[in-house]
Amino acid sequence: MKKTFQIGMPLENDTEYFATEAEYHVFAADTSEVCDRRYAAMRGNASAQAFNVFMLIKNKKNITVDFGGATLVMHGKIQPFLIDGCENVTLKNCNVTYDRPMYTEALITEVTPSYARLKLNAHCTCRVEGDQLIPYGTGWENRRLNWRGVFFQLFDPVTRRGCGITLGAIGTPFIKDESFPYSIDQFTVEEDGDTILLKGSIPDVYRVGKVLVIEHEGRTYSNVFAIDSKHLTLENYRILSGEGMGLFAYRVENILLDRFLLTYDEKSPCLISNSADAVHSFGTSGYFIIRNSVFEGMIDDAINIHSNFRAVDHVCDDVIYTNRASCEKQAQDLYRVGDEIAVYRGQTMEETAKYTVLEIERIDDELARLTVDRPTEAHARGDLIESLSANCDVTIENCIFGKANSHLRLQSRGKFVIRNCESELPFLLTGDATYWFESGPITDLTVENCRFIGERARISVESEVQVSKAAPYYHKNIKILNNVFETASPMTAREADGIVFKGNQNSNGLPMTLTLTNCGTAETDGCAVKRIHQKNRSIGVN
Repeated sequence: MKKTFQIGMPLENDTEYFATEAEYHVFAADTSEVCDRRYAAMRGNASAQAFNVFMLIKNKKNITVDFGGATLVMHGKIQPFLIDGCENVTLKNCNVTYDRPMYTEALITEVTPSYARLKLNAHCTCRVEGDQLIPYGTGWENRRLNWRGVFFQLFDPVTRRGCGITLGAIGTPFIKDESFPYSIDQFTVEEDGDTILLKGSIPDVYRVGKVLVIEHEGRTYSNVFAIDSKHLTLENYRILSGEGMGLFAYRVENILLDRFLLTYDEKSPCLISNSADAVHSFGTSGYFIIRNSVFEGMIDDAINIHSNFRAVDHVCDDVIYTNRASCEKQAQDLYRVGDEIAVYRGQTMEETAKYTVLEIERIDDELARLTVDRPTEAHARGDLIESLSANCDVTIENCIFGKANSHLRLQSRGKFVIRNCESELPFLLTGDATYWFESGPITDLTVENCRFIGERARISVESEVQVSKAAPYYHKNIKILNNVFETASPMTAREADGIVFKGNQNSNGLPMTLTLTNCGTAETDGCAVKRIHQKNRSIGVN
């Protein structure tokens, strides 16, 4: 069945909708107010609060919405798309933006050791009250820039490339989160004519002519949030300015992104496209295909595909009492009935048992009770738990990555293939048992026929899990084949095994060197290999 799309209309199963307007302006009155604890993955600590959703697609099948190239303009804090419990949903041919971007850009016109003079982008409305900067838009304002700290990032307005990143806060008193393990620059502001003085100890990366971007609205919204769904397709979907994640997929099976676009042109209100990750997925299964897409201007990761470790509290018979190890509240609900889980000794990868989850009882925000399919082994408090089911096969092809200070974070146990891509950003293989507790070691990665542009664009293999004699490696089977690098240091690796680096070239004719620390086997050609052996190393860091 085919129907003409109208704002606010209920969507029906087995229907394809076509938009007829070139632009749709969406206000709070056009949205659905939603309040559901299950959406904690999107809402974080604000999960108990109601929020406005433009298009809520819930418990539906076989729906396509073709916007025909229309631009959707969100006026105020609005979640554009929320897809829950659905199967076969396609969103296509649309541009999404906000009337006031959810970040603030300013051109740096003067720099001294004690202040930087800023000329605000006209789209980024702010006012100064006392020594605080107050960003505001339709129906919202932010008086919390003195809390905790947010990304302060520098970009070159000509090349649009990222050229620096710090964490900062504006205003007094500075309210610190003692659990946040990063240093934060503290500033105040003062109006000076049509400019603003950012006062404090100015970081060395600040330069006249650069654009400073302040990410201040957090991640309580995303462009597309999908939960507990199957077969999601985004086709020719462009983010002109976005809050939070571009796509946030939570417990979703099978995702296809074809021409998923974050880039800059005359339609863009700002240099930056999105205030956090372009793509972020928790516990995706099945396949995740990304092709013919452009990832530029993200304030955080271009791609982050991962699950989450949990930790054993104690065990009894066929029950594992397990704590949420991650600082991220959304990790509480990630595991599902039917998941195959593995338990590891301490923070190592020494697997001690596998189970299937039969029942889950959430006790509180930290503790859950997992009933498994057999009596448990004698696991100790703090042992890591990983859902082996919450990993997907990933294919990324014919994509462009750049114009950012971030990277691609690769963390899935499934088969991972990246081919025919161009990147200014590093590919980072990591595994975290220190703060975020993001899990998913690479077990089969192929990077082939890609072009890596600039010194930052390289393969970086790290782990933040404890290594041991019984389990000395985290990432395995990493094949880097027939790529072109500009850097003479195309790959660094730590605690990895099964590395193949063959057929690669340096576009500048430079001799290339791989630096391998505590690594296993490596088959290479066309490069030198520098091996480093470190003793008594327990935790790796990025």
